[in-house]
Amino acid sequence: MAVIEAIASTYLEADATSVTFSAIPDSYAHLQLRCNLKSERYNSFVDGLRVQFNSDTGAAGYGYHWMAGKVTTPAAWGLEDTYLNLQGMLAARTSGGMTDVANFGVAIIDILDYADDGGKNTTVMATLGSSLDWADVNLQSGYWDDTDAVTSITLEQVNGPNFMRGSEFTLYGIASS
Repeated sequence: MAVIEAIASTYLEADATSVTFSAIPDSYAHLQLRCNLKSERYNSFVDGLRVQFNSDTGAAGYGYHWMAGKVTTPAAWGLEDTYLNLQGMLAARTSGGMTDVANFGVAIIDILDYADDGGKNTTVMATLGSSLDWADVNLQSGYWDDTDAVTSITLEQVNGPNFMRGSEFTLYGIASS
């Protein structure tokens, strides 16, 4: 039986450009991030979540692909980049200013075998969604092209500028029995 324990949690009392979890213990089999987010970006689109491990910004150090179930048309993509790009989860403010409280995006991000530094790349699976009237749900996977153990995770927006006040981030450790 697997056991899940909260490692750290961040609730934004003010807008912030990034959130970092550091000094992550290596005592779990996997990690899970659960996020409830809103973007300060002024337009009617959702924003992506930029994820970097151990401050690694190396060229093409991350690979990812996603499938999106959109209101109008399904879509799929795949890329390599200097960060893991998890799309479609940050509900954005419209050009008129504020969205209502319900327009937060959500994400559940599994970081598998994060502490295995024995030659295996870190893999990620994520489910993300937004609550705007043209909402979408995204199923995504990716990898970090590095065999080091994950000791820190930095979260930012792809197009920014800030996560809005009220956004929440919780990092869990999943221990195998």
